[in-house]
Amino acid sequence: MLALAGAAQADLAFSFADPGAGIRPVTCVKNGGGPGIGRITYNMAVPISFIVDGTNEPGFLGGAPHVFNASLELQLDIGAATTVAGVTTASVNGYFIVKDNVSNQMILRGDTATGPGAFVRVGGTNSILFSNDTGFAYTFGAALNALLAPGRSPANPQEAVFTLTNILVAQGLALIDAQTKEFNSFSANSSFTGNTAVIPSSGSLALMGLGGLIAARRRRA
Repeated sequence: MLALAGAAQADLAFSFADPGAGIRPVTCVKNGGGPGIGRITYNMAVPISFIVDGTNEPGFLGGAPHVFNASLELQLDIGAATTVAGVTTASVNGYFIVKDNVSNQMILRGDTATGPGAFVRVGGTNSILFSNDTGFAYTFGAALNALLAPGRSPANPQEAVFTLTNILVAQGLALIDAQTKEFNSFSANSSFTGNTAVIPSSGSLALMGLGGLIAARRRRA
C-alpha cells in the first residue's frame, strides 16, 4: 500500500503573472491590521490569468495547463521586520482566494491557519513565502477539483510565493521605518507561483489496496 501511494503521487503547479501596464494592484496600509501591523491586499478589479499546470498529474483534464480568467482576494498581515546579515524578514499571516471571474466561485484558497509565512527581503528583492512546514495549507474549489481524476486530492508538500516588484512607498518614505521596523504604506506589482502534491484520497487507496488483495488471492487460487 505504501509503495502504491508513493507511486501514485504527482503534483500541480499554480501561477499568475504580474499584470504590468503601470498597474500596482498590491497595497499595504500601515497599521491596517492593528497597531504596528501592516495589512496587504490585492485589487480584485484587476483580472489575472490563473494557470494550473497538471502535466505531471495522471488524469488531469485536457493534459495541458488550464487557464482561468480570475481575480485575487488577498488579506495578509505583516509584522515588524528584523534584519540579520543583510537579510530582512517579517512574519506574515492571512489568506488568499483565487476566484473564477465567470462563476465568482472559489478556485483555490491558501491559509496560514496554524502558522505564519515570511516576508523576505534580500537587497532589492522582495518575496512572501508560505509552506506547509510552517502551517500553510491549500483548499481546492469545485472548479479545480473538476480538473483532477476521481479520487485524487491535494497533499503536502504545499508551497506558495508572492514576488513583489516595482514597490512605491507612500510619501517617499523608506519601505521599513528605521525606528519601529514597521512597514510603511506602499503599493506594488506581484506575481505568484505555488505547488501542491496530489495523491489518491484515503477511500481510493483503500479500494486500490482491496483490489490488489483480491487479485493476489485469485492468482494464488
